[in-house]
Amino acid sequence: MTVKELCSNYDLKFQTVYKKISHHKDKELAGHIKKVKGGSLELDDFAIDFLLPTHVKVMQAIEECEGIARENAELQDKLESAETDAEQANERLSKALAENEKLLAEIDRLTSNLSEKDKEISELSEQLEAERRTSKQAIEERDKRINELTEKNRLLTEKYEAVPKIFRKNQ
Repeated sequence: MTVKELCSNYDLKFQTVYKKISHHKDKELAGHIKKVKGGSLELDDFAIDFLLPTHVKVMQAIEECEGIARENAELQDKLESAETDAEQANERLSKALAENEKLLAEIDRLTSNLSEKDKEISELSEQLEAERRTSKQAIEERDKRINELTEKNRLLTEKYEAVPKIFRKNQ
């Protein structure tokens, strides 16, 4: 930055700045000021800071503090928003965990119910199988009895037909 730019940017008087430069050019400002084409002086950051009046530095510090305060307020708002979001997420998580517990209890109840129903089905299947065996045995015995009676009827029919017709009653 040149002296002209410094004076323009910070509303400083050339005389005051040049007077301070000439007074400190061999000590504090040595190596921090360069002469460039056209005769203007180029200042580095140290020289700029050194040449600024205290009230300008104070104003810069105040502006910087205000900026930090604004940034801090924004961060505080974001933090509060994040805390609110976290609380809401925590509430949703708590509700979901409670619902999960209810569902797990319901699953346990249904599993127990299913186990009981499986046991009943098993018992009924065994009972049905026993009844099927009993029924099959009864059917086999009846079929045998029917076969015996059919054979007996056939024999009786043969005997009846062997008797001459004249000895038969009611013909």
